[in-house]
Amino acid sequence: MAGAESFMKIIRQNPLLWKIPVLATLPAGNVLVETAMDLDTDDFLCKRHPLSDLKREVERMLGMATYYERERILLNEASRDYLTGLLNRRGFYAEIDAFRQTDLPLAIYLFDLDNLKKVNDQYGHEAGDEMLKYFSKVLQNNTRKGDILCRYGGDEFMVVIRRISNPKIIIKKGEQICQDMSKFLLKEGCHASCSSGTAICLANEKPTSELIERADQAL
Repeated sequence: MAGAESFMKIIRQNPLLWKIPVLATLPAGNVLVETAMDLDTDDFLCKRHPLSDLKREVERMLGMATYYERERILLNEASRDYLTGLLNRRGFYAEIDAFRQTDLPLAIYLFDLDNLKKVNDQYGHEAGDEMLKYFSKVLQNNTRKGDILCRYGGDEFMVVIRRISNPKIIIKKGEQICQDMSKFLLKEGCHASCSSGTAICLANEKPTSELIERADQAL
């Protein structure tokens, strides 16, 4: 029993292993259900059951795991921008709703690519798409894995950097992103550019849509 508890503790503490279904085989008795609940397994069988029952239950659980994985992939695709791979607006607000106190304080940035429409009109939509994809790479190179990157609209991007509060560092980060974007060259040697606005959510505040408005005003 102690070995099973240790095994399940490892499984439940690692998010990468959560999608693995766990079936427990337990002895018969009145403590069967309580034991299974304590172990936090997905399902259980009494050891008296024939192997055919065990095979059928394993197949059922694998089928459910496949179904949930497909559902997760579909939800992820529905939350992503097809061009840049960043979150779309739907995915962004889902992340905002899932914020925890440990994510605070945080900084939220609103970036606007300058003259994207002009680029599309003058050089074609392929050039505009390359500009959007380049900026998404700039954001990825200047943020951490746990930060939130979103293509909020046509030429607008939202970035949320968790656990940061120093105004100088926050401002410098926005400036660095804009500077890196200026390295993108259009045809005829023209440089791309972007503008940014920033708002800070302190540890005693709650992230709301007002933060986006403050970032927009700063922009």
